[in-house]
Amino acid sequence: MLLRLLPFVVSSSIYFILLLPEPSMNSTIIKCLPTASLAFFVATQSKNGGVFKPYSRWIFHGLLFACLGDACLVWPEFFLAGMGAFAICHICYITAFGLAPLQPLTFLVIQGLVAVSHVVILLPCLSGFYRWAVLFYSGLLGVMAWRALSCSKGLASVGSLIFITSDLLVAYDKFCTSHPLARILYMSTYYLSQTLIALSIGTPKFSPKEN
Repeated sequence: MLLRLLPFVVSSSIYFILLLPEPSMNSTIIKCLPTASLAFFVATQSKNGGVFKPYSRWIFHGLLFACLGDACLVWPEFFLAGMGAFAICHICYITAFGLAPLQPLTFLVIQGLVAVSHVVILLPCLSGFYRWAVLFYSGLLGVMAWRALSCSKGLASVGSLIFITSDLLVAYDKFCTSHPLARILYMSTYYLSQTLIALSIGTPKFSPKEN
């Protein structure tokens, strides 16, 4: 497992060491490598057990769309496309986490917190189409966190909550006010959240015969 995570550790370290100016093709590649490395980790860790189970497969697909979203968000003109890619990523994660058990109270709490954050922090900064686009995305993000918290996977649960924090920082930096440390904050929390979700696939189990 540690060897399969090594590409992510190396690529994410390079990202924060270089912090290349955006937008550029080099910064796009360097930014996407850690997420692509996590997709590689999920694929190899799962297939090492002989079966690419549905949970791992949907997490893998989600990471691929997240990688596409990473590339789009480097370029300001593709910000909406990036939101769309991450929306599909969250749908993949929701599919992985499943809809049982329902846990309606958890849904109300998470969506309530997301709604308050949206109204208090982001809404005053938004205008036009972005009001509705960010509202829809925030709701979908809340659903993803709700399902992660409901499916009894601890790492994915923590990762989903950190994902909300990361996206809130991205939106605040994009629409409200920029801060010199904003990029380090939202990228570090983003990579951490994706790492925890990727690790939630667990260790593949072998039959006694294979052992």
